[in-house]
Amino acid sequence: MYDKDFAELVKIAAEKLKEDTVYKMLTRSEDYQKESDARDTAERNYENLDLTMEQRKVCDIFLDYRDRQSLEYSDYSYLAGLYDAFRIMAVLFPDRWDMEQVQKVLDSKIKVGGMKIENEKLMLEYK
Repeated sequence: MYDKDFAELVKIAAEKLKEDTVYKMLTRSEDYQKESDARDTAERNYENLDLTMEQRKVCDIFLDYRDRQSLEYSDYSYLAGLYDAFRIMAVLFPDRWDMEQVQKVLDSKIKVGGMKIENEKLMLEYK
């Protein structure tokens, strides 16, 4: 049976584990570190551009949208990976996993429409 307390516990645990796991993986990745350094250089170059306030605002809004979408994609990818792991476990140990409950818990983590609302606020602020 679906339990909201259980869902909240899984959500908190997944967020904490994701932060720890992803951070460790990224700090060990030479490719990610190189990309991070390159991004830092590109950001400094962007900040040194001679842009008007209007041009910078347009660029900043675009970059914010892209960053938010990347974060949202990352969250969904992580949840998809968790779900796939549970599906594998359900195939290997069918008597131990209730996939309907797993789906409900993972679905409770998904923020439906959250990004759209934030983006609309940004666009209103821009206008």
